[in-house]
Amino acid sequence: MAHETEESVVDFTINALREGIRDHSFAPGQRLIVADITKRLGVSAGPVREAIRRLNGEGLVDVQPNRGAVVRRFEAADIAEIFSVREAVEARAAELAALNIDLGDNRRRLDEIAAEAAEATAEGGTRYIDHNARFHRLIYDMAGNAKLREVAEGLTLPIYRMQFHQLMVRRSAADSAGDHEQIMTAIRAGDADAAFRAMRDHVRRSGAAMQEAVTKNLSRLQG
Repeated sequence: MAHETEESVVDFTINALREGIRDHSFAPGQRLIVADITKRLGVSAGPVREAIRRLNGEGLVDVQPNRGAVVRRFEAADIAEIFSVREAVEARAAELAALNIDLGDNRRRLDEIAAEAAEATAEGGTRYIDHNARFHRLIYDMAGNAKLREVAEGLTLPIYRMQFHQLMVRRSAADSAGDHEQIMTAIRAGDADAAFRAMRDHVRRSGAAMQEAVTKNLSRLQG
């Protein structure tokens, strides 16, 4: 990778580590040893250390005294706490999005994400996960509050990038898409109260489903 820029090598390393965490090549609680990763990925130590630093900032990696960097182990209680805060933050984002529906090209962008919903829902899997992430990012954009967006993304990154990200689809994509349609209907109508409630209920249901899936998965791994 000698021809690559330093930043692109770091990006490659980050993506490789994320994928390893997702597919359990790096298991929850496993130490991330720089020397081992450099050999595995064919990169130098500098990009590996920077990748670990950034993944620590995203919440995927913990840096622990006397152990160094380890893959974060998520428990059902962690998920409950994250989603409890997400309820308030994302509901507020939807409320603001409804108030801002006629600003700029917000209405057009909402219609575009709605148009792809049926195909993404039918395909499911990673296609729906990607669509779901874009849907929520659009709501943050429409809210027009940079600090709110920062907080929301800080809460969602560990969920979508951790090893349990695929468990979101265990809650039927059709059910989630139905929630999205209710949220979009309220936002289109400029009904801030309805948008707030619809998003709050959506995040609450998603959080409950994620907790259940994580609990079952941990039981299977320990059984």
